[in-house]
Amino acid sequence: MECSPPSQSKSPRPTEPPLLLYGAASVVGLLTLGSLPFLVIPMLRGNALPYMNIPMSKYKTIFDEVLPRHMPRRRAGSPPLRFIDLGHGMGEAVVNAAQRGYIATGVELNPTLYLLSICNVWRHGLLWPLEPRVRLVYGNMWRKDMELGRQDVILMFGVQSLMTRLAERLRSEAQHDALVVLYRFKLDLRSRASPTGAALREITGRDGSDEQAEIKILEVTEDGFSVYRIKKK
Repeated sequence: MECSPPSQSKSPRPTEPPLLLYGAASVVGLLTLGSLPFLVIPMLRGNALPYMNIPMSKYKTIFDEVLPRHMPRRRAGSPPLRFIDLGHGMGEAVVNAAQRGYIATGVELNPTLYLLSICNVWRHGLLWPLEPRVRLVYGNMWRKDMELGRQDVILMFGVQSLMTRLAERLRSEAQHDALVVLYRFKLDLRSRASPTGAALREITGRDGSDEQAEIKILEVTEDGFSVYRIKKK
C-alpha cells in the first residue's frame, strides 16, 4: 500500500497595503512637516514667537483706526506712501496696505510663511513680482536693503529681546515723521545706550556719526498696539 506524502498547506501571502494608504500617509507626513513651524509650546504662548501672526481681526484696527488717526490726509496726485512689515507672516498687512494705495514691502525669515504669503497676495489679485505695489523679501529683517529710511509706516510683531536693537536702528535710519506700529511689545524709550560704531555699521551700514532721531510715543491702544513717531532733530 502506497502512502501519499502529506499535503503541504500553503500559508496565505501577506496582503500589500493599498496604494491609497500610502497616499494618505504621505499627505499626513507632508502636513505634519508643513505645520512644524507653527507649533508653539503652550507655556511659551504668552510671548510673540517668530512663527506667530498678528490676529486677523487686528488688521482692521491698524488700517481703519490707527493709521487714519496718525497719517496726514493725502492730496490727489500725491506720491503713494511706503509701508513695510518686518516679519510679514502670511502677508495680510502687505495685502491690506497695497489695497489702500501704499507701496507695501514685507520681509519674512520663515520659508513656510514666505511661500504661503506669495499664495496669499496672488489670491487677492496682487500678482507679485509683476505687481509694483508689492515687494516680498525672503530673509532677515536686519538686512541693509530694507530701506527703512524711505518708509512712511513701519509695522512689527516681534519679541521683547529685539526691541532695543530695533529702537537703535529706527533712531539712526528711519526718516522724519515715520510712523512705527508695534503689536504687543513696546520700545524701551528710557534706554539711549547706542551701540559702538562697528556694531551700528553692522545693523545699518552707518557709523552713527550723524545725530540720531527721537522716538515719541503717540498712543497705546486697547488692542495691544503701540504707536510711535520718529522725529529728526
